[in-house]
Amino acid sequence: MSAQRNILITGGDAFMNSPRQLSEILDAVIEMAQAKRRDNEEREEGERFEEMRRVRLGTKIPVYLPQRVTAELVEMLRAFKERASGVGIEECIVQTHISTAMEITRETQAAVARLLAAGWAVTNQEVFTVAASRRGHSAKLRKTLNDIGIEFREQLVP
Repeated sequence: MSAQRNILITGGDAFMNSPRQLSEILDAVIEMAQAKRRDNEEREEGERFEEMRRVRLGTKIPVYLPQRVTAELVEMLRAFKERASGVGIEECIVQTHISTAMEITRETQAAVARLLAAGWAVTNQEVFTVAASRRGHSAKLRKTLNDIGIEFREQLVP
């Protein structure tokens, strides 16, 4: 999947925005996706723009401030996913940045469960280090994250 079909919202941490602010950002994503679709209707085959297919939100909030994954945030994310599917966005992903299994608490597990219940996939972007790999920390992290529903995927954007 090409980069033009993906959008990553981060800028520090997407979930540091209030649900209202994040909703406004995601509304703009839907407007951009709709505009691309409309523009493509007037273009010839081979001249069309790539349409958005995946939205990712980068965050460490499920680890550092899991209490920010509130019912209000989860409902906003659920509603966005529903609207997004109507404009061709097929995947909505919360991209966590968890480095070690020791960061995962019951509160983190609960926050992840709420995100999954909203219909969003949760994946992890790990920084690989030689020391962590040699000591088995990466393997332990993968297992722990898989146990709570966080997926590992290969690089999402080439």
